[in-house]
Amino acid sequence: MERWQVPDYSLESYREFLRLKNMPIHRVEGGSVYFEDLAGAGDVQKDIFNPSLFDYERFIVALALRKKRFAVFADVGLGKTFMFLEWTRHVSKLIYPKKVLIISQLHLIKQTIDEQIKFYRFSNIADINALYGGSAEKFLAIKNGPMEGSPVGIINVDKFNEAYRLQDEIGAVVLDESSCLKHETAVRRTNIINSCKGIEYKLACTATPAPNDRQEYANHALFLGYIDNFKQFFTKFFYNTGSGNEFVMKPHAKTAFYAFLATFSIFLKSPARYGFADNLHDLKPAQVIWDSISLTDEQRVMAQKFGSKGQMGCFGFNAGGMTNRNKLSQIAKGFVYDRAAN
Repeated sequence: MERWQVPDYSLESYREFLRLKNMPIHRVEGGSVYFEDLAGAGDVQKDIFNPSLFDYERFIVALALRKKRFAVFADVGLGKTFMFLEWTRHVSKLIYPKKVLIISQLHLIKQTIDEQIKFYRFSNIADINALYGGSAEKFLAIKNGPMEGSPVGIINVDKFNEAYRLQDEIGAVVLDESSCLKHETAVRRTNIINSCKGIEYKLACTATPAPNDRQEYANHALFLGYIDNFKQFFTKFFYNTGSGNEFVMKPHAKTAFYAFLATFSIFLKSPARYGFADNLHDLKPAQVIWDSISLTDEQRVMAQKFGSKGQMGCFGFNAGGMTNRNKLSQIAKGFVYDRAAN
C-alpha cells in the first residue's frame, strides 16, 4: 500500500493531491492519499513513471507491479535493466521497511549501478549498495531505510553457493539474467529459489529462454511461486515418452500451457507487434568485432609441453585429451595451475 502525505498547502501540493485522487484504487484520509495500483487496471499512468521509458516499458513495469511476481523475457537491447530499476523504484516504497535485493551476474553489477545513476540520480534509489565485497550481512542487518524508499542492494549469483533466509529482511527481489535458473539440479539455482521463498515481490529478467527449453520455464514458475515443485509443471502439460527424460506436450494442453505462461510472464522481441510504437525500425544492424591477440613466445613454448602430435589445431598441433585442453585454455588466459608447486 502506497501512502502520500500532503507536504504543505501550496497550489502544487493541491494539484498533486487531485492527481492521486484520480488513480483507480485509493483511499483518502485527512491529508493522506493511499493507493495500491500504481498503474491502474487500464491505461498506464505516464506521469508516475520515468519519462525516459518507452511505451512498452511502461506497460511491462505496470503489469509486473500489478502481478507482484513476474518474468520479463525481453530480447537483447529492449531495456530490461531500465525496466527492473523502475520496478524497484516503486516497489521500494511499497515494502518499507523491508529491503530490495537485486541478484545479478558479477560482470553486470557495475553496468546496473551506472544505469541507475544515469536515470535515477535524484531518486530514492540513487545509491545501490554493491554487496559482492562481503557486506551482504551488514546490508541485511539495516533496520530502517530512508522514508522515501527502502534500501536497495545488488549481489552476484556466485554468493548463492548456499541458501539464505531472506524473507525476514527482503521484501522484493530482482533476478537479472534469470536463465541461471535453467538446470534443475544446479546448486545455485536451487539455493536462489529456496532463499527467495516467501518474498512478496519477485521479478525475473532475461533475454532468453530458448522457446523450446521447458525446464527454464518450469524453473521460472517455481522461482516466482506459481507452482509448488518442478515436476508439477511437467505433469500438468506434458507426458513422458518413456525414453529417458524426454517430455512431449499433451495434445490438448497447448492452449492451457501458453495461457499459464501468460499469467506470469511476457515474451518480447518486437514491441511493434504488440501495438506499441516502433522504436526499433531505425536501429543499425549489429556490428561484430573480433579482436585477435597473438600468443606470446612464452605461451607458445608452454603450449608445446601439452600439445600432442598428429592433427593440426589452433596451436599448430592437436590439443589431445581433456586435461591438455584445460591446460591450453589456462595458457591462453595467461596462467597455468601447477599442483606440483603447491
